Amino acid sequence: MIISNATPLIAFAKIGQLSLLQKMVKNLVIPEAVADEISAYPQGQPGFIDLQQETWIGIQSITSEQQVILLLPKLDRGEAEVIALALERQAQLVLIDELTARKVAESLNLNVSGSVGILIRAKQVGEIVAVKPLLDAMTEQRIYFSQRFIDAVLRLVGEA
Repeated sequence: MIISNATPLIAFAKIGQLSLLQKMVKNLVIPEAVADEISAYPQGQPGFIDLQQETWIGIQSITSEQQVILLLPKLDRGEAEVIALALERQAQLVLIDELTARKVAESLNLNVSGSVGILIRAKQVGEIVAVKPLLDAMTEQRIYFSQRFIDAVLRLVGEA
């Protein structure tokens, strides 16, 4: 099971590549707080996702609020529910872009990736030819990654 926070979904939607994300993950699950965050996006705006149409995205409830409460001082509600749900369901992968949430998830021994990790994997398996144009598109849509991180990614995939 792959569980995602809102940002990776919104990032791919903003650049018109939600179908690429679907190809790479097949199915994924989001907790209710993330569904609320995604549903609050204005229809017709870049990043809007119609969760009723995207049947490959399932919504699941957390069973225990306790883990979320413990995480809330450091994380927002969506991130906390993603991590809590991943722990409850023993997720094979968690998709989170925000650095603090990634560090918390990793400290709890969760396998973490994000938007850029999906792009790297997509290139490795031949779904895309280059990472840079999609990274540039995300940057144009105000999805923030540090220049140092972008440079390291481009070196990693042989596009520097």
